[in-house]
Amino acid sequence: MKYLHLETLFDTAAEKIIYVVIASILFFIFYRILRRIIKHLFDNYSRINIADSARVLTLSRLTLSVFQYLTVFLYIYTILGIFGLPVASLLAGAGIIGVGLGFAGRDLMTDIINGFFIIVEHQVNVGDTVNFKNLDITGTVTVIGIRSLTLTTSAGALVFVPNRNITALANLSRLEHHIFLDVPVTEENVAELKQRILRVNKSYPNTAFVGVQIAEEKVYLRSQLTGTYREISEQKAQILSQYYGLDN
Repeated sequence: MKYLHLETLFDTAAEKIIYVVIASILFFIFYRILRRIIKHLFDNYSRINIADSARVLTLSRLTLSVFQYLTVFLYIYTILGIFGLPVASLLAGAGIIGVGLGFAGRDLMTDIINGFFIIVEHQVNVGDTVNFKNLDITGTVTVIGIRSLTLTTSAGALVFVPNRNITALANLSRLEHHIFLDVPVTEENVAELKQRILRVNKSYPNTAFVGVQIAEEKVYLRSQLTGTYREISEQKAQILSQYYGLDN
């Protein structure tokens, strides 16, 4: 009798393991197929609406994030069901776990609601450079998830900011910035440098020659560069190198 009981136990355990393997394979196939479908649909829409490609990329990554969380939840629920564990009863009966889940659920809902308004109000897109005033963090948005934003700083570090912590966001990519490009001159080279600066400025419509500036007994030829945060960051070094004749 004892051996028969162990044999039955082993058979039941083997059967459940087989069910787990089958469920895992099916969920993996389901996840891969739907992920490709979602990506394909958004890629096609992005090609049709090129002007709003950043918006499409943002919604694509958010949709994939929601889908990933939902798939993991259903997978865990299915596995627990295979082993005969009453998931709902376990959650309802575990008081401490229930309290912890309550706090976690509150934070999760706050993240989701804030993320929803960030998307709906079109506050930020993937690829935008943003600054969080309350966190003193500046970086380029690489992922907009259901719970957080992922940024890449100028140093190359990845920063994960929960949506609930986003209280003061400045989208630097949508602000028009003005910076001055000053080139020191002397009496001997002022005429030559001025002609070069004027010639270079013709290639950059967002750059205008301001004139002569004097600071700390030094003379400069000043131009003003106007554009978004990213444009200015990319163009400043290019224009200055041409002012100094370093691109020849």
